[in-house]
Amino acid sequence: MIAWLGHAPLPVLVLTVFVAVYLAAALVLAGLWLARGRGHSGSLGPLSPGLLSPMGLIFGLLVGFLVADVWADRDDAAAAVSREASALRDVDLLMGAFPEQRTEVRRLLAEQIDQYVSVEWPEMADGDATLTVAPARLVAVQAVALSLPVQTEGQRVAQDRVVTAVDQALESRRTRLVLSGSAIDPLRLTALYLVALTTLAAMGCIHADRLRRAGVSLALLATAMALALTLLCAQAAPFAGYFAIDPELLLQVRPP
Repeated sequence: MIAWLGHAPLPVLVLTVFVAVYLAAALVLAGLWLARGRGHSGSLGPLSPGLLSPMGLIFGLLVGFLVADVWADRDDAAAAVSREASALRDVDLLMGAFPEQRTEVRRLLAEQIDQYVSVEWPEMADGDATLTVAPARLVAVQAVALSLPVQTEGQRVAQDRVVTAVDQALESRRTRLVLSGSAIDPLRLTALYLVALTTLAAMGCIHADRLRRAGVSLALLATAMALALTLLCAQAAPFAGYFAIDPELLLQVRPP
């Protein structure tokens, strides 16, 4: 269920997170109402408002740590796609030193980029991408690059750079495939939700003597928590969801 959140459509994700947090707030408010009806409200509060500061700080720190990890993975994934596109563009341009082989290499590059867009990107979005399948057309480009007929010093330099660019494209592809499986650890997200529930309970106990004020306070706090959790979950998977990294850069460098 938690892994599914990162790949869910944004409206479904928003609805799921808000319902979960509002349900927690409703449970707290219902507990206060039952305790008051049975004459036990005095045992729940009102507590000191100072209690909310450390608990809110704990929730904020946990969200901050998780968001930092998520954004770092997204930045690395976006950088990998950028490096890959740049490397493939370098191959296309450097093959200008070998007119006889350039047509074949450009065809292979175009077909490989099409395969990335039509096959690998949906697999990465579903979290099913794997390193076991090599990019056949890019491997063919590598073979062509290694067997280029070098006749001048300029062609030798161009061949070395083509081989380096192909290696960089392969490495960048491996990086994005690995990062496509990034997700929030379910245990961490569960712990974060429990901390949110505890913080909501503390807010309720602070206003235990006034249920209407407690309801308003819980609604405001639950909304802020739900927004934070929605932002966190929406960006958990770099290549899935509303904020998914798209293959636009690769399409821009695709040879015609």
